[in-house]
Amino acid sequence: MLPIDPEREAIGRTMATVLMANEIRRRGQIHLETILTEIGALAGFAAQISIRKSIIEPQKIDPDEILSEVVTKNGEKFYFSDMLNWIVFENLGTPPYSIWAYVMDVVPSASRNLLPDVADIVSYAARTVGTARFGVPRLPAAHMPQTMPRTALEEHWRTIREEFETSKRQPEEWPYDLAYAAQWQMQTNRDRLALPLAATIVMESAIPMSKVDPRTVPGGR
Repeated sequence: MLPIDPEREAIGRTMATVLMANEIRRRGQIHLETILTEIGALAGFAAQISIRKSIIEPQKIDPDEILSEVVTKNGEKFYFSDMLNWIVFENLGTPPYSIWAYVMDVVPSASRNLLPDVADIVSYAARTVGTARFGVPRLPAAHMPQTMPRTALEEHWRTIREEFETSKRQPEEWPYDLAYAAQWQMQTNRDRLALPLAATIVMESAIPMSKVDPRTVPGGR
């Protein structure tokens, strides 16, 4: 298991609880696939925000030096970068690891052959930017979320950001705190939802939402 510091554990559980409370208020019960989708979307988006707030802005770097902007035919903007990939899925060996490392960590070795092909998720997200398919999880019908990843950002990012700021968590910690929230939800509900499927749900949201233009998300800037 990845080492988790108590502060990350506490804030991660708080974030998951905030989303669960909202789900109960809205629907009267918790829909696990929706919670995992929301956490994944927020974690992926937080990865981009962490780059902007902890590196680009403090060091007054031209964003184009780190984030490659892609503009679609309909004028939407999306962002790609090696650093973003490192935070979301590439860093498996050194602290603070990656979102994918946290998600994969709770899946038993015997079941890891059932984990999603992250490279395929990355490729699909890149191919579908600017289309109606972008950010729509490729999941079995019985396990589709009731809130799509893009909607999750619009509905929850401002609240989650305020929680981070109230807790005095620095932006560089945000994606990993949310990754722990996903890990905790997966582990807590492993008897209700197979862990490889839960991992797929999280990453099908995290990867595309890491590329969304912050200017289009309430509280994104």
